[in-house]
Amino acid sequence: MCIRDRQWRYPQAWPSQWTTEHWQRQSEALAGPLLATLGVGLAATLLSALLVVACLEQEARVRRYGALAPAEGRRGLAALYLPLLVPQVAFLFGLQVLLVRARLDGTWAAVIWAHAVFVLPYLHLSLADPWRAFDARYLRSALSLGASPARAFWTIKLPILLPPLAIACAVGFAVSVGLYLPTLFAGAGRVATLTTEAVTLSAGADRRVIGSWALMQAALPLIGFALALAVPLLMGVRRGR
Repeated sequence: MCIRDRQWRYPQAWPSQWTTEHWQRQSEALAGPLLATLGVGLAATLLSALLVVACLEQEARVRRYGALAPAEGRRGLAALYLPLLVPQVAFLFGLQVLLVRARLDGTWAAVIWAHAVFVLPYLHLSLADPWRAFDARYLRSALSLGASPARAFWTIKLPILLPPLAIACAVGFAVSVGLYLPTLFAGAGRVATLTTEAVTLSAGADRRVIGSWALMQAALPLIGFALALAVPLLMGVRRGR
């Protein structure tokens, strides 16, 4: 909702009139960037979650058999956090050159990949400790009863680790929603998201327009975290029944 008149004087806690007229005018402009933000964010988060779970599960299996992590794995882990340490402008220039040579700049795949480069480290940071702290005796009990490793993973380990996995995905999705430079570089200005449009509109003088876009941009991570808290609870209730 927005204020019908332009006056909202201090110390009034609320404006005198409310209306949805401004939101209705902005609905068509918001639809495209909103869908783009959801699509890119969900795709990058899903891709990153699959890679992180696969890496952490492989690490758990290596530890289970008493082997030490190879030096290549440690160097790969250091490279994983490189996008968080190097300034984005310097890092994304090389990424854009790579995309231009591969003729992928300006495509949805390039934007999703650029987002995954930054989403994956945050998702790994959020999920690594809970995954490593999982009690392997649950799996050994399932295996001793005749369950296959795949069945033990899908029916025992993954449901137990679903709450931290959901929170990690919510963190990754929030990171994707707020990415501006990766979207601009990889998308070559052709992929418009809520963040890119909000930054462009921030130079304008209409605070109502800026407020509506900023509020929508903040609502997506909030919805993501709400779902991350609700889905494990709902699944727990269903399993309890």
